[in-house]
Amino acid sequence: MDGVGGVTHDSRLVEPGFAFVAIPGFRRDGTEFVPEAVRRGAVLIVAERGLPPGVPAVVVPDARAALAALARAVFGEPSAEMLVYGVTGTNGKTTTSYALYSILAAAHTPEKCGLMTTAEVLFGDEQRTPARTTPEATEVQGTLREMLDAGVEHAVLEVSSHGVALKRVTGTRFAGALFTNLTRDHLDLHGSMEEYYRAKRELFRWVGPRGPKLANADNPYGRRIAEEVPGVETFGVAEDADYRVEGVRSARGGTAFLLRHPGGVLKVESPLVGGYNVENVAGAASLALALGVGEEALSRAVRKMGQVPGRFERVVPGGRFGFEVIVDYAHTDVALEAALNVARGVADAGGGRVLCVFGAAGDRDVAKRPLMGRVASNLAESSIITTDDAYTEDPEKIAREVAAGSECGRYEIVLDRRAAIRRALEATRPGDVVVVAGKGHERVQHLPGGDVPFHDASVVRELLEELEREDD
Repeated sequence: MDGVGGVTHDSRLVEPGFAFVAIPGFRRDGTEFVPEAVRRGAVLIVAERGLPPGVPAVVVPDARAALAALARAVFGEPSAEMLVYGVTGTNGKTTTSYALYSILAAAHTPEKCGLMTTAEVLFGDEQRTPARTTPEATEVQGTLREMLDAGVEHAVLEVSSHGVALKRVTGTRFAGALFTNLTRDHLDLHGSMEEYYRAKRELFRWVGPRGPKLANADNPYGRRIAEEVPGVETFGVAEDADYRVEGVRSARGGTAFLLRHPGGVLKVESPLVGGYNVENVAGAASLALALGVGEEALSRAVRKMGQVPGRFERVVPGGRFGFEVIVDYAHTDVALEAALNVARGVADAGGGRVLCVFGAAGDRDVAKRPLMGRVASNLAESSIITTDDAYTEDPEKIAREVAAGSECGRYEIVLDRRAAIRRALEATRPGDVVVVAGKGHERVQHLPGGDVPFHDASVVRELLEELEREDD
């Protein structure tokens, strides 16, 4: 872009020759940081209202839309030169994205494929953890440009409703889209389920006329998308699904099923367990088939899929210690119920119990807190309520609101997350399954006093080493 060498909404990242976009934030207005941006060498300020004389400024009706447009221009419209596939939905986005990436990498070679999800960014030799599910427009376009320059031709992008509503992916050209499901979440941003749904549906309107679009027929919102957006096909166990799942069974510690599709019947064997992972893998396989990926490459890729970080991640398989520890990103009542149901199946097979360590995030939809408490108390023999990302809220207040939904009195509150995990590990017996839910792959805990490093899987391993040393 002529005259502008870069663009950012963060004044701390401004370099000489950059454009600075003043975003009206949830707590602070970006115009507060204009003096710092100018001091750092910004050659253009973009804002939604007039600024003091002498500042090189452009007033726009929507600063976020302007940020997206500038980002695309600065990075040379990378999505125009590669095939980008978007995956959206409340639950299952990351796992579905991983499955689709694995399939595309098997079909086109890993060097030609990229992945941008909540858990990590992968392409070439690059592997890094993003700051949020769908990063700001500058990071999205910058990463796509990096991928393109590295030779990537196919990119899988996890698209959150925040990413759509806050215009983080606006203008990105999508060659295909997939919808997993919609359940209560993020109503603090969207206000209602209808607005939340509309944000998800918007992705499908950005797909080119020949790009495949897949929606989950087993979710009512998936059916709505199929009815409301032309060209959408469906997947699921529903009899009328275009890509129909049949014959689900356990196999080699994972799951096997048949996928009946317009071109025949595909045998799929996945290392992932649980009904929701059947949906996730089936969705990815359906989109891959619609893209023309061969059945043999597809089957091989799914069979060899690795674990997805923080998505029913078996940190401690039931061998060395005699019990399992699962780390899962479940942070809504629906996701927690799904994870605990799978854990229940594993525990029942080993004659053990389910112990759950979980919490709820602060500054977010408060109505789901007691619902999560109820789910945990009903599905786990022991539920320990602890602190998730409290942000600016009092962790004890959040914990009490979660506990309000608990039934049977089968819970305790241990606010320190590390201590809560230790408490669960100390209480295990052979055959038990411990589920640590809420943060999944994340490596930082957001607390009222500031951010602290915290990674559930790492903490579990550290605590088990401590407990082993204490037993010696």
